[in-house]
Amino acid sequence: MTDRITLTRAQGVLEITLVRPEALNALENSMIAAICDALDDASADPSVRAVLVRGEGKAFCAGDDLVDMGTAEHPEPDDLRTRYADGYPRIVNMIVELDKPVVCAVQRYALGAGFEIALASDLIVADETARFGLPFVLRGIASGTTMLVRRTSWHVAMGLLATGGMMDAATADRLGLIAQLVPADEVRDAATSLARSLAASATSAIGMMKSAMRSGEDLPVREAFGLQIDATAASALTHDFAEGKLAFSEKRDPRFEGR
Repeated sequence: MTDRITLTRAQGVLEITLVRPEALNALENSMIAAICDALDDASADPSVRAVLVRGEGKAFCAGDDLVDMGTAEHPEPDDLRTRYADGYPRIVNMIVELDKPVVCAVQRYALGAGFEIALASDLIVADETARFGLPFVLRGIASGTTMLVRRTSWHVAMGLLATGGMMDAATADRLGLIAQLVPADEVRDAATSLARSLAASATSAIGMMKSAMRSGEDLPVREAFGLQIDATAASALTHDFAEGKLAFSEKRDPRFEGR
């Protein structure tokens, strides 16, 4: 474990906080391993109904720490493919595959790995002055080729990847990437409120919808609808479905349990 992230649990939400503000929460290997362990635990823990990822200080995450990685304190595998597979893509894949809602709170900067993590999340709450970028090309690195193009378009992704430039929050919002755009001093509270609201909802159904969307993303419509129908049928067997139906008939708010 590392002291460069903290974990808190409240009201069904696991909050993962990057605590390296002096380096704009840039990631190194011990942080990546700790985040992956936390996500693994969240997947297995039924008391965790939603996840919030945030950063302490002036920025969410400025990407990988290319200086700290590969040092004696934070060694890396000799095999290049293993080295990069065990880096931030592990976090991205785990967030995408986690069948629970994930909220990302972005203040000021989400760059490189930080932007990729935000893109992998289900909902982004961002500071109105936030900046997003994939500046890999400025370091001679080929990366960032998966998430942004799936969330936007080829031309938007290449515009950032080929130039290493940044996108402002208003543009990200216009492209549909942002769930809530708020003043800088309201990001944490807004993201926490959203995550807790999701945690109190029918998270079993959210997980099934997330899985069906993920699996059907590249399928023909008919096959994707098959996955949707499977998810609908599975959700009809849950406690939350029965509670939602009963609450509707009794004209009250449902009390979901995420099962």
